Amino acid sequence: MAVPVARITERVLQGVLDAAAWDDGLAALARALCADHLVAVVPGISGSLAPALACGCGTAVENIEACSRYPSDVAKLSGLLSVRAMPQDEMVPFPVFAQMPIFDGAIRPMGGRHATVARLAAGGFVAACRGGPARPFSEAEMSVLTTLLPVLSSTIALKQQLNALRGRIAMLETALDSIATGVIALDGRRRVIHANAAGEALLRRADILCAAPSGLYAVMPPENERLATAITSGTGAVVLIGRSSEWPLSVRVVGMPARAGPAAATILFVNDPRQAMRKRLASVCAAFGFTPRETQIAELLAAGKESFEIAGALGITIGNLRGHLNRIFAKTNVGSQAQLVALLLSISS
Repeated sequence: MAVPVARITERVLQGVLDAAAWDDGLAALARALCADHLVAVVPGISGSLAPALACGCGTAVENIEACSRYPSDVAKLSGLLSVRAMPQDEMVPFPVFAQMPIFDGAIRPMGGRHATVARLAAGGFVAACRGGPARPFSEAEMSVLTTLLPVLSSTIALKQQLNALRGRIAMLETALDSIATGVIALDGRRRVIHANAAGEALLRRADILCAAPSGLYAVMPPENERLATAITSGTGAVVLIGRSSEWPLSVRVVGMPARAGPAAATILFVNDPRQAMRKRLASVCAAFGFTPRETQIAELLAAGKESFEIAGALGITIGNLRGHLNRIFAKTNVGSQAQLVALLLSISS
C-alpha cells in the first residue's frame, strides 16, 4: 500500500498550531513506518525562553517528556546521527547507547527492539521503534522517514519558537500584573482586547471606565469626549478622569502603529495616584520587615492620619500603638512619626 506522504505532510504542518493535527500527523507517520512508537526531541535554544521539546506517539507521555531532561545526551546523540534515517545500531552501538543516562531514564521504559533514527535539522533526533520479535526497519520504511524529515524538522522548530513566544508573553503578562498602573489595550473600534490585573479591577468597578460591546467609554460625558479625542489623535495625550471624593485618575493614551486585524490600536496607561502609592508603600514596608499590623499603621500615617485616628481605625489603644511605633522606629532607624513619614514617602515616590 502506498504511503500517504502528502497527507502526513499536511497534518504535520497543520500541527504547528493545531495539537490534534500534530498528534494525528505523528500517528500517521508511525503507522507508515509500521512503528510501535515514535519520539522526536530537540534541545533548548541557548539564550532564549525556548525550552527543550519532546514529542511523539505510541508510548506514555511521561516517557516522551523524560527525553527532554537529558540535554547533554540529546546533543551527543545528535552529533552521532545522520540526516538520513538509519538503523540505530549502525549509528550508535548499543553498548555505547546503554551507558547514556537517557537510556535508562527515558528510552528503556518505552520498550522496543529495533529502531531507525535520524538527526533533526535544528539538533536533536527522531526515532521510530518497534518491539518484540519484529523485524528490523526496511530500507523502504527508513526512506519514508528520510523523505518526511525536513517537514518534521521545520514543524518542530516552529513549535519550539511558538513555545518561546508563549513564554515571553506569559512573562510580560506577569510583569504587567505586578504593577499598580492599569494597562488596557483597545482595538481599532475601542473594544478592550486585553487588560492587566489593575486594568481589569478598574473595569470591574464600572464607575469610571466601562467596557461595552460598542467600545470603552468614560462614565461622565465630558470626560468621555476628551478620552475619545485623545484616542482618535493617538498622540500620547493625558486625560484626567475625576472622582468625587478621591484624586483623579491619570490616563495616558498611546496610539500603536496601524495594523490590520485584531492587533492593539491604542494602549491606555491608567494611574491611580493613591493606589500606586499604597502599592509602593506596601513594598517598602515589606523591605523593612514590617509585620502586617505595622504596615497598616505606616499606611495610615502616610495618609496623614493622627495617632488617635489610627488607634480607632485599628481598634487598639494608644499605648498599643506606641509599642508598634517603637518597633517601627527601630526597624527604620528614625526617632519620630514625622521622620518615619518623610522616609516612607521619599522611598515610595
